[in-house]
Amino acid sequence: MNRDDTSPADRELLRHLHDRDLATSAAQLERWRRAGLLPRHARKALGRGRGSSSVLDPRTVEIADVLTRCSGQGKDLRATVLAWYMRAGAPGAHSRRPVPEPPFEPVRDALVWALCRSPVQRLIEQARRARDDTDTDVLYADAEKYLARSPGPFGHPARMREAMLDGGQDIQPPPRTGQRSMVNLIALLGLPQGEVSGESFAQAVTASGALPGADGATLAAAFEQAEQDGTLEHLLHVVQQRDMVAEAETVSPERLARAREAARVLGFCGGLYLMHGLLLPDTPGQQAIRAKIDELGLGEAAITAAQCVNKVIAANVLSFCLDPSFDHLIAQLNEVMMEHMAGVFRLPGEVDSAEDLMVQWLAALRDEAEQ
Repeated sequence: MNRDDTSPADRELLRHLHDRDLATSAAQLERWRRAGLLPRHARKALGRGRGSSSVLDPRTVEIADVLTRCSGQGKDLRATVLAWYMRAGAPGAHSRRPVPEPPFEPVRDALVWALCRSPVQRLIEQARRARDDTDTDVLYADAEKYLARSPGPFGHPARMREAMLDGGQDIQPPPRTGQRSMVNLIALLGLPQGEVSGESFAQAVTASGALPGADGATLAAAFEQAEQDGTLEHLLHVVQQRDMVAEAETVSPERLARAREAARVLGFCGGLYLMHGLLLPDTPGQQAIRAKIDELGLGEAAITAAQCVNKVIAANVLSFCLDPSFDHLIAQLNEVMMEHMAGVFRLPGEVDSAEDLMVQWLAALRDEAEQ
């Protein structure tokens, strides 16, 4: 689009974005419109046969704002949509007004696209296609390649904190036992039901952390009982048939919005969990939230949710939170978070110390960097 073709409303929109230190182009605005993401301007009659002119809606400014912030050179538009969806409803970066919701169909399409690109989803599909030992060996080999390329898991924040406070102690990366256990679980999901024992399945589920809040012994006993009752094959069939992509293709706006809210709760708590490891001064509010995370077995899920800037991670976390079986866990975590929110960033005995806490944190990080 040439500048001469740019409507007065688009020129005004670009000026608003420029005032917010955001740079985009009239051509990009038009691409967003063609994708159904940016509304077209309303027209206002000028009267007396003078035609009409385009009128800028303030909501369009906020939509263009979030699209610009979520976009990047070479970034797939579906990744932009997913990033926008994760921000929607939260205060905007500039105006502090709530970020508008994107249209739902592009969101659902973006979620399906991101899930299909997920290495974990690809491994699950590969496991389901496995027919013999050779296929299973190839699955494990491909999984090892994926683990070699992927970043390792975060260490437990408490151990990270201890290492940093120890004055120079190296922070050893934790073993990939959880990730490898997840691979074992994926492989078991692909095996014929008659070849999977209740004990092996319970061990894989417990070790992988795929079922937060589950007690290993209780789970093993339940699977063993199901095996004795002859209901294990039906149970495994239900688990094996869960299709995250199919669920995403048919999810309702209301259900996905609930999953997003759950992901935000997890992400906030996961961020606190990580900041504790990075020497954030501790408070009773933080302690209560960390204790609940540990009690529910949601540590890895919370830390993963804190990284939702990545499209595949965001899609996986949303899919995780779509499972109704996790609703009660998120509700418990949210209850504790709301109860202790006022004291999360306030040091005991001080009336208004959130700023002091941040100052102390920066000082601690500075001291650590200088050691």
